[in-house]
Amino acid sequence: MIMANKAAVAAGVGAAGVAAGLVARTLVKKERESDGDGAHPEGWKAVTILGEAGDFSSGRYPEPLQRLADSLEIRVERAPGDKGFEVHARIREGIDLAADGDPAKALREALRDAKQLVETGEILRATPRPHGDRPSTLLGGAVDKAEDDAKGEGVL
Repeated sequence: MIMANKAAVAAGVGAAGVAAGLVARTLVKKERESDGDGAHPEGWKAVTILGEAGDFSSGRYPEPLQRLADSLEIRVERAPGDKGFEVHARIREGIDLAADGDPAKALREALRDAKQLVETGEILRATPRPHGDRPSTLLGGAVDKAEDDAKGEGVL
């Protein structure tokens, strides 16, 4: 009897924690009144990359960014404090970057993937999980949803 009560209390606390987290996330998104990236008034998105800007300066970009390069204005600058370089990009006027989705999201995703390729040599993925599928749980479902929504969202 006591063990059943402890399990019920633990499940209730866990569910309340997940609910509080989801409410907090919603409130933070509404408070920012942007798409989570501190939107620049002229549409620029930027990422700081730890490394040398040689390839970027000559117009040879990693594949995720090269794929969109004809649709973008791109500029490369040294990062403050000699901490690599910054890549600034925005969608050219009149270009429909992602006909089936959010063009700003496609740009953020390309910048993130280019950063990861330069810094690590690969694009890091949360899915598919190398350890395989895990059992579906309340907290695990919340984590899976956050991982699925994270790509192309938020601050670079």
